[in-house]
This record gives sequence, structure tokens and C-alpha cells, in this order.
Amino acid sequence: MNSNLRMEQRSLVVIRAVAADAGYQMVRPEVDNDSVDGVLRADFGRRPRIEFQAKSTSRDIRKGDSLHYPLPVKNYDELRLDDCWTPRILIVVLMPSATEPWLSQSEDELCLDSSAFWLSLAGRPQVSNTDNITVSVPTANSFDRVQLEALMDRANEGNLL
Repeated sequence: MNSNLRMEQRSLVVIRAVAADAGYQMVRPEVDNDSVDGVLRADFGRRPRIEFQAKSTSRDIRKGDSLHYPLPVKNYDELRLDDCWTPRILIVVLMPSATEPWLSQSEDELCLDSSAFWLSLAGRPQVSNTDNITVSVPTANSFDRVQLEALMDRANEGNLL
């Protein structure tokens, strides 16, 4: 498996682990032609869902209290739509390079050397860039159980994120 595919698969493992920890399902569409790598689904209330685009990197993109991620304009445009029924977020997973160890295991624990952060782009303005736009993802937006539960509660209330 090439390094890009390894990084992609690792990022999906992290997202699936957080979803499972919060009690939600992660499902993958057969085709990603709308900047949706997966859907997080809950089985409470109105059965809320959150669509996500997953990105991963081993580069040092932290600057102060945020990550500065170069997002393809196609993804930016499809994630910024604010008239979708289902809210959408970008999830950026930080991890070692595909050739470095990422997983460690002992008798007591299984550790994934990664961290993940989320960002809603709903309602953002159109840009004139043609390739990439650098988005700022606050490190306060940790993609973890607590924040995912809060996001899912907002989605259940019908709020865009």
C-alpha cells in the first residue's frame, strides 16, 4: 500500500475509534464525489448524522492555537455549503509519516500516535483560489468523544455546525 493510502486508512481508523467511543456508527459511501469520506450516525432523537471529509498529514502545520491546513478548493466549496440537510465537517488527523510506527501495543493498552481536529466550513465565502485554500482549524476543536457528542446534539437540534 502506498504512503498516501496508508495515511488515509490510518485517519479513518482514528475517526472510527472516536465514533465508536461515543457510541456512534461511521459509514463510508461507495463513492466520494461530493467531499464526503464518511457519515457519523447516531441512534437517538431524530437520528442525527454528520458528514465528514477526512484529511491527514504528518507535516508540522501547528501555528499557535490552530492548524493551518491547505485544503483543495473543491473540498472547501463542497464543505462550505450551508443549505445541506446534513451538517458537514472537515476532520484533520495529525500523525507520524506512513513509514514511521503509528500503533503501539502492550498487555494493557493499544495506542494510536495521532490527534484529530474538526472544523465546520458552513457559510464560508467563496474564494478566488483555484487549487488550495489554507484553512485554520482551532486546536480547541479536538475531535474526541466529548466534542463529537456535542456536535451530534447540535445536529439533532437541526443546527448546522
